[in-house]
Amino acid sequence: MTWLVGYRLGVVNVAAVNVLTELGTARWSAPEAMAYEIAQEGVRQAIGFYARPITAEEAAADPDVAVSRRTAQQAWAARGQELTPLDIRAIKRIRKEADDLLIIDDEDDDDEDADDGEEADDDGDDDDLAEGDEDEDDGTLE
Repeated sequence: MTWLVGYRLGVVNVAAVNVLTELGTARWSAPEAMAYEIAQEGVRQAIGFYARPITAEEAAADPDVAVSRRTAQQAWAARGQELTPLDIRAIKRIRKEADDLLIIDDEDDDDEDADDGEEADDDGDDDDLAEGDEDEDDGTLE
């Protein structure tokens, strides 16, 4: 349901209410914006990664470990706040570090699949390329 909102003349300065009037156009491209959003999602996932261990360690009366994890969590939050869409190097670094932190090592599952006669890596990733054949990731989606 949509509500029509009106303002009495002289009561509300409509130009002051519209915060987008002086925003202008972005200085970054759509691929750069997407890479930035992906990096921000990596930051949010990394922050969430630490939540459960922190809670468990605080409940287990192990405050030293909880403090170190909370410090790491706060560092990820600060990185997300400082990140800009134009900082390509930081975006690439955050994406890599978030991937390294959050990756699930399923090599054991792959070994079981290979034992069952199934192909172990059929996900379409290029992780089975010969060394030197890898494309460099520029931080954008293509």
